[in-house]
Amino acid sequence: MRIVRPSAAQLVSAAASSGLAHTGPPVSEVEAEIEAGRIRPEWSVLAVDGSGAVLGRAMWWGRDPVTPIALDVWDVDLQAPDRGRLAAALLAAGHESLSSRGVGVPLPHTMRLPNDWRDDEALVAEVDLKTHAAADAGLTRVNERLQFQWDADRPLPPRPDSLEFAPAGDETFVRLFAAAAEGSLDVMTRRELESSSPGELARAEVDYYRACPGDRSWWHTATAADGTVVGVAIPSATPRNRNVGYLAVLPEHRGRGHVDEILAFVTRFHAEQGTSCITATTDATNTPMAAAFRRAGYRCTETRIDLEGP
Repeated sequence: MRIVRPSAAQLVSAAASSGLAHTGPPVSEVEAEIEAGRIRPEWSVLAVDGSGAVLGRAMWWGRDPVTPIALDVWDVDLQAPDRGRLAAALLAAGHESLSSRGVGVPLPHTMRLPNDWRDDEALVAEVDLKTHAAADAGLTRVNERLQFQWDADRPLPPRPDSLEFAPAGDETFVRLFAAAAEGSLDVMTRRELESSSPGELARAEVDYYRACPGDRSWWHTATAADGTVVGVAIPSATPRNRNVGYLAVLPEHRGRGHVDEILAFVTRFHAEQGTSCITATTDATNTPMAAAFRRAGYRCTETRIDLEGP
């Protein structure tokens, strides 16, 4: 067995390799990302046997052709010997290759699993294998998230009737993001606040959503009838579909049902522009947000386990 950097043709072939323990995107998505240039040969490594058959793969992903930002595909053949060591070797080889190109590693990885994955012993073992291999490579933080989806054949949530939505400048959103971080149930937000101020976190969030495919003009504040700003609604998008992006209710206005109206605004905003699918994620521990998605007609399609560095 040897680990190689693939050619463009080998990368395409590896996208459809059978016998691998898939905990990532489906084959069709991987092929589409390769075709779009968001998964690239120079960001990938393969483990192959003497005949050239693929025994494992690690493929990093980026929004542009310059810098990858995540490990998108990482799996090992189910019949390969010492699978944990092979999974670790793929990360080590990939990190060495990326580092030589000036890329900071490790980059985060997300496992995509069915919602009942804990009932499947093989999947439980696979999650354990990857979690340990990732931790040895520096991805020591684990966070479980729920993926939701609204489809056009679902009823739209009621139109908001007590809140008004309006655009605002970046500084307003920086202030509101910082305020919304207080008491947040979002695991990533709480972790970031361990080393960053609310203001620093807010500016990073604004920069992040500006870099997403969604249009800046979509961003809105949510205001009550008396003119008080109670929350934020940022419809956004991925390279593949529209998504909820970011929504928040400010601490002093939580518990009054505003989340349902803000989510309804985001959902209707996308749907009224003709989108057929809207995706969203929330932490498994954020049960109030998960409940809001379900009330708005979203279905939980899968569980995602994020592996990140400190």
